Formats: sequence, structure tokens, C-alpha cells
Amino acid sequence: MLLILLASAWVAGLLPVGLWGAPWWMGAAWLAWPAVALAAQRRLGWRAAAAGVLLAAIAGIRLAAAVGSEQIPVADFVGRDAVVLGTVVSEPDPGELTTAYDIRADRLELGDGTFIENAGLVRAWLHQYAGYLPGDRVRLEGELEAAPVFEDFDYRAYLARRGVGAVMYRPKDTLEAAGQGSLSRELARARLALDRSLQRALPEPEASLGAGIAFGRDGGLPRDVVEAFNRSGLRHLVAVSGANLVLVAALTMAVAVRVVGRRRGWPLAVAAVALYVAVAGFEPSVVRAAVMTAVLFAGELVGRPQSGLPGLAAAVIVITAGWPELALDPGFQLSAAATAGLIAFGPWLRHGAESARRWWPVSWLPGWLTDVAALSLAATLATTPVTWAHFGSVSLIGPLANVLVQPVVAVAFWASLATALAGAAAPGPAAAAGAVAYYPLAFILDTAQLAASPGWATLEAGRLSPGIAALAMSLLAAAALIAYRYLPDMRELPEAVRSRAVLGNRLLVGGATGALVLAIAPGLDGRPGHLRIDMLDVGQGDAILLTTPRGTQILVDTGPSGLRLARQLGAVMPHWDRTIELVLLSHPQEDHIGGLPALTSRYRVRTVVTTGDRNDTRAAALAAAAVEGRESVARAGDHFTVDGVHFTVLWPKEGTGGSLNDRSLIVLVEYDGVRLLLTGDSERSAHRELLASGLPGVEILKVPHHGSRTSDPNFLALANGGLALISVGAGNPFGHPHPGTLAALEGATVARTDTDGRIRVDVESGRIRVRTER
Repeated sequence: MLLILLASAWVAGLLPVGLWGAPWWMGAAWLAWPAVALAAQRRLGWRAAAAGVLLAAIAGIRLAAAVGSEQIPVADFVGRDAVVLGTVVSEPDPGELTTAYDIRADRLELGDGTFIENAGLVRAWLHQYAGYLPGDRVRLEGELEAAPVFEDFDYRAYLARRGVGAVMYRPKDTLEAAGQGSLSRELARARLALDRSLQRALPEPEASLGAGIAFGRDGGLPRDVVEAFNRSGLRHLVAVSGANLVLVAALTMAVAVRVVGRRRGWPLAVAAVALYVAVAGFEPSVVRAAVMTAVLFAGELVGRPQSGLPGLAAAVIVITAGWPELALDPGFQLSAAATAGLIAFGPWLRHGAESARRWWPVSWLPGWLTDVAALSLAATLATTPVTWAHFGSVSLIGPLANVLVQPVVAVAFWASLATALAGAAAPGPAAAAGAVAYYPLAFILDTAQLAASPGWATLEAGRLSPGIAALAMSLLAAAALIAYRYLPDMRELPEAVRSRAVLGNRLLVGGATGALVLAIAPGLDGRPGHLRIDMLDVGQGDAILLTTPRGTQILVDTGPSGLRLARQLGAVMPHWDRTIELVLLSHPQEDHIGGLPALTSRYRVRTVVTTGDRNDTRAAALAAAAVEGRESVARAGDHFTVDGVHFTVLWPKEGTGGSLNDRSLIVLVEYDGVRLLLTGDSERSAHRELLASGLPGVEILKVPHHGSRTSDPNFLALANGGLALISVGAGNPFGHPHPGTLAALEGATVARTDTDGRIRVDVESGRIRVRTER
């Protein structure tokens, strides 16, 4: 009990500084009055009272020193062009078109000749394929900018707490020297290799979710999925690895103890934590997660979970004494609160669940399921004030969503980790493991999106004020102490209840297995039986997937973003199909080939057809390297047939000059009496020559160059009476599609990705059916 009281005093010293920026002595002054009063009444020893006040003062001093550190030097030069000579100190954080890195500015050079040494950290958004590792020495040239402040999130203050004083968007970057072997560098290399293993075995967004659950790399999740997790109360799965690890370990232990007993069950949970730490690295967030989970295990191993609460108290003091800034970190607060909830409230909620199982309708539920529900509710209850205070909302559906999802999270953790590790050994086992991992990951994603869909799913009440948040956590802490002092009396269930639970477990597992079979059986064939055309929504670029009647995939262009292409392919291809037989590249500009390097790392690509042209951009160089050994150059007159779908190359002709757009690939696709014309970014000169050669009208036209005004109106008229497809990014700066182009397409039905999202066209028995995402 003494450790718990001392930890309470320590937290009391942190609160005024962290919540209101008060002087370091404020918490100790507040605590002195009740401490003296309790000691005078002999309810508390004088030594304990003095130790508590001293600890509160030390906590205040440590946190005040951390939050009151000096201005980051680089922040004084925002708005100026600069050269940063620095060292990469973070792993790559992937985005759709960029990858973010934290760079330690060892030397800052300004245009007026000023030099600043050790200027702090800069966050730089570089090319999506930059590929740096911690320790690499880089040179950045560009403008230093202040990080944005959003309406609901002070991103600038968030970065400043981590020592980042400025940001740079797409500066010119050069590798000066590769980093030397170090633990952080090798761990980053290993984590990225495991991440790539998941990407080869799983589609998106399941691959990113699996990486987030298994080893904390969830940066590839799209914004709408992250928002669904926020609204459904499952934020901890994708944002806070510490709370998630505590829950995974607790659930693994709960199930394992039920299945193989306590002596054999806890090592499985320990293995989960050990594997997580090994692959996630030794960052402060990972260390704190491991410490919190070890605290949970300590109580379980001695047979009294509440004995872990003093351990948690000691862990909070030690961690925030060593890294005082963690006291302000939502991740630390959530993982500490989740651990406390599992220790203090978990036994009582499990006792309540066991008592409910004596009621006949509930007695059919297996014990592991009621245990999981109780643990999920305990963690949710303890973390709700923290979530509300930091994120300004409370998920009303969160408790139910967590009860549904948490049993599957433990399965997803193990399956994702197995897939990642298997991928490092051999593709065969990784594919098999990925096929297993997909279903729990897909279930979690579907549940999050379903739970987030009702308008009442989340109470958007704004962030709790610091005072109210502290009061709510104080009331929860008081309740936790009462729960800690009085352990519930766990009684054996009647034999009839245990028998029904065994039968219920069989029915549940059998029903889930049957539902899974019914869900996946219709899609196992993967052959549509007709030509399917998916114009993918890849933003300002082109990517079209053709699926032949027998299920062969042919991808026309890859869009500008590897990550966005992967998400789109994940939505239209069977999850187990990781092969694309043929890629047609219209021309080597980034909005058509930017996704190719990522595509070849995620999928087996058999053949790539190009015009043979090259470009001097980074993406083009990487694309050329990716297609080496499997490239076939096309010219007008070439033709081939795949599963009854006939392809004829119309352009470019041998010797065609001009720009890359002028030499863009134009291909006529014919199936079952329907003609599709693929046009890339071709322009007037090619259009007029093809019209002069007698090119007939077509039923489906891929409008050239995203609907720009560079097309010949007579060429666009080929789609009159048919379907015109425009691949274009919403709000693009080029004004695509041009009003003149849309006017020339008045005789056709127009579908466009900026307003309709992904577009599917089915060609069957000479008929065309069109479906759009929006």
C-alpha cells in the first residue's frame, strides 16, 4: 500500500505542472496539507508523509525542467531557405506521395552564410521511395517552415515536445554517407523487412493493420480507416501500441490459462511480449509497454493479480523520473491506465461475468469469452477519461466494439507476426500464414467501420478540461483502490454450467468456422467469367485493372502512389491472389509509373510492356530497375490475346518523335463485341493520325490525359453513345477535366474518379454495366 501512496504523491507533483504549467512546487504544496493532517491523526506515519511531499516536489522539478527546456534553435529560422546537413534519427513514416523522417540538424547553413551547429530536429517529407535508415547522413535543401496548427490538434506543439523545431516539404535530398551499423539501424532494417513480408502476403489495408498490431508500424492505414477506429473506440489498436500490447498479453494469458493451465499458459503471454519487443525495437514507447505488461504478469504469476498494482506504482515513478516528458504522452497515460484497470477492475468484472454465467441463458457462453469481455471492459473503463481529454470524444459504442474485437486481436497479433516472420524465410509459408491472418484482420476492420457508422457512435463533446479530466481520473483511482483492497470471492461454477459452456464453446467455434467458410467460398474461384474493368481511384494519375474471364489480371499504368495503388488493388483483387500477369505502362511519367516500384515489391509481376522510353526522375529510375529482365517494348501493330480478350497496339509507331505524351501507348481492347480504347496521356498529333487511318468508334473510351484540353474533339467523339472514363484527382491544380473536353463528351456517358471514386465496368454478352464507388 505504501508504494501506491507514494506513486499517488508522485503523480500529484506532476499534475499541476503538466496540466496548467504551474511552478514545480505547487503539487508538493497541495499535498503538504492533507499529509500533515493525516500524520497528526496518526493515520499516516510522519516519515511516509515527508517522503510523499518530497517525491511530489521531485516530480514537479523533473517535469518542469523537461517542459521548460530552451527554444529549439532551428525554430528561429522558419520561413527561410536553408541547407540542412544532418543525420536521420527515425524510421521512415510512409504517406501516399511522401515519406517523413526526423533529421537531426547537425549543421544548418543559411543563405547569408550563417552557420548554426546542433540546431535541433527537422521533420522532412521526402520522396515516397527515399529509403533512408537511422544513422544515414543527408543533405536537405529547401525552405524551413513552421508545422501547422489544426483546428482540433496543435501539431506544432506536438512536434516541439519531441524536439522538432521546423518542417520541410519535399526539399532536395542527397545521401552524404550511409550510416554505420548500430542497434537502432539494424532494428529499423529488421522491422522494415518484416513490414515488407506482410505487404507481400496481405493486401491493404490488412497489411498495415497487421504491422500495427504486431510491431507498431501502422502508418499505411488510410485516414478513413483511422477515423473509423477513432469513432468505434478501437483507437488503441492503431495508435497506442502500449495499451494494445497490455491487452493482447492479458487476453493471450486469459485464453491460454483456460486451455493449458496457469503454469503453461503464462509463458505464451510472455512470449508475445518478448516477440513484440524484439521486432518493435527499444523505443521508449515499446519499453514502457513491456514494463506495463511485466507488471501485469507479476500479479498473475503469484496468483494474485492485485499484487501487480504496487509494481505499477513503482513503474510509473521510475519511468517518469527517467523520461519526465512521458507523463504528458497520451500513449503512456493510456497504457498505464489500461494496466491499472486490468489489475484493479479486471477481477471484479470477471467475477461479475462468472456470476452471470449461473443464469441459464448466459451459462452457454465459454469462460474464455466472458474473461475477454471482462478484461476489455476493464481497460475501456479505465482509459475513457484519458481518451476524452486528449481526443475530444467518447465512443459510446466502444465497449461493445472492444468486446467483439478483442478476442480476435490476440489471434490477429499471432497470425500477423507469424506471417511477417515466415516471409523472411520463404514465400510459401508466408502466403499460407497470410491467408490465415487476413480473416481476423478483415474482421477487425469491418467491425470498426460498422461500429463507426451510426451517427450516435461517438459523443463529440470536445476535450475535457484539465481539471475535469484530473477529477475523473481521481475518482477512478479511488474506485480502483477500493477494488484493490477487497478481492472478490471466486467460487467454482456448478458442473451443469461447465458442461453447457463446453457445448457452447463447440457451437461458437463451429458456427464461426461455418460462417467463415460461407463468407469465403464464393470468392475462391476468382474468375469473373467475363471482362471486368476497374478504373482505380489513385488521385491525379492513371491505373486501370483488367480482369479477364478466367481471372488473369492486367494492370494499365500504376498511378503516382505505391501505397494508394496497393489500397485500390486490395479492394478489387482476391486477397490470396498476389500475382499480376501483365502491366502496360503508357509512358514513364510519375503519375503513370509512380506506383510501379511498390507494386513489384508487393506482387509477383510477370511481364511489363512499355514504349521503351526513359525519364530522369527518381520514380522513373526505380521503375526501370523494377522492370529489368521482364520488359517488352511495344510498337503499333503488335497484338496479343489473353483468355479471349484481344489487345492491339495502335500507337506509338516506329520512329514517332515528340514529347513523352506524344509517344504514349494507345491500345485497343476487344471482347465480346465491345471495344475499349486505352489512351494514356496521348495528345492531338497522335489522335489526328489515328483518325486519318480510319479508327472506328468505341463503346468505352479512357479519356486521354485526365481530361485535359490537349485532346482532339473528333477523337473524343469516338465515345459518342458509349462510356467515357476519366481518371483524375479531386481538386487537382491543373483544372482537369477541362470544360472543353467535357463539352466534346456530351454524346457519351461520363464517369470520373474525382466525383465517382473507383469505377467498375463489367462487359458480358455484349452488354456494359457500370458501378461507381460513390
